[in-house]
Amino acid sequence: MKRLLFLIISLYAASNSAFAFRIEYGRSVTISRPVYEDLYIAGGNIVINAPVYGDLIIAGGTIYINDTVANDILLAGGNVTFNGFAGDDIRCAGGDLHILKNVAGDVVIMGGTVTIERGVTVGGLIVSGGDITVDGNVMNNVLAATGKFVLNGTVTKDIDCRGGSITINGAIGGKAILAATGKIIIGDSAQFGSDVRYWSPWKVNFRQSVKTGTPVYDTTLKIKYNRWYFLGFSSWLGLLWYICMTFLMIMIIQYLFSNTMKKAGNSVYTAPLRSLLYGFLFCIAVPVLAVISFVSIIGVPVGLILLFSYIMLILLATAITSVVAVNWLNNLGNRNLKFWKLVFSGLGIFVVLKILTFTPFLGWFIMGLLVFMAFGAILLNVNWRRQMPNPQISM
Repeated sequence: MKRLLFLIISLYAASNSAFAFRIEYGRSVTISRPVYEDLYIAGGNIVINAPVYGDLIIAGGTIYINDTVANDILLAGGNVTFNGFAGDDIRCAGGDLHILKNVAGDVVIMGGTVTIERGVTVGGLIVSGGDITVDGNVMNNVLAATGKFVLNGTVTKDIDCRGGSITINGAIGGKAILAATGKIIIGDSAQFGSDVRYWSPWKVNFRQSVKTGTPVYDTTLKIKYNRWYFLGFSSWLGLLWYICMTFLMIMIIQYLFSNTMKKAGNSVYTAPLRSLLYGFLFCIAVPVLAVISFVSIIGVPVGLILLFSYIMLILLATAITSVVAVNWLNNLGNRNLKFWKLVFSGLGIFVVLKILTFTPFLGWFIMGLLVFMAFGAILLNVNWRRQMPNPQISM
């Protein structure tokens, strides 16, 4: 998982290669001195205790940002606390997110639980998640697609919120669109400064909260239970992250294993059948060995390692195959492509392979052959022999 997080982190460096940047990774990473360039971090526990004057791109399990980040923040994490001022936008995916300090730009978040604390001011807010609580102030528009949404603070401009349940205890200055499959609760402190369009299967009592305009029950906002609006919204954000992560994986695989991938590409060209056979045997043998290891108590740890490694390889199979394929094409045409051209070409091949899998049966069959061939070609170029020292026999 740590390696996967490291893959996620290095993406943004690709698009900013012309500028200075710094990369940190490890089980625990603490930044205690100012950083004057873009900072990329991957790790388990990450703490930022010093200002970052460039962009911050970060992935980890538990993350604390306790100081100023002058530019953008791009982040993926399990438990994330923003306790430092952000000078530009935040784009974040995580399980439990807390924003405790002001954000000058917009906040785009995918998370299970998201909280913007009281007194905090952010630019705009685009959020998709399970439970969203806004106790602070949003200066621009809000677009929310959630299971549960609670507004106790203020939204200066428009809000479009759709999901499971909605509670409004704060002030909305612009137009409001509210749609929920559950209840829409309008609290005593709620204020609407313009028109309100809403839909809910439950009765909604706006009381005297609509100061200007009229609340209108709009059946066109009805959420179908079998296809919620916010699922499409989440898929759009999910697609963006998926492409970013894929690019990252391809980049790191090519960077760390460039020689092996180049040789593997050559093996696919010179020995395709042998590569196919080795890859097929590998994909069959590893799970069998894992099952056999579980038979004995001593072998359980080995079995778990084999099984986990096998699952990770299967998850990365298309990315690995794409890297081998682009190296095969590079060797075939003697093009001597540079690193970034190889990476971007690999991403293009990845997209083609994914489209190929949409073809029933034939697409998956061809994809399976290509994966077997790529894995086999890599195995053919792994140095399995270790040189043993010649024993000296004394008489």
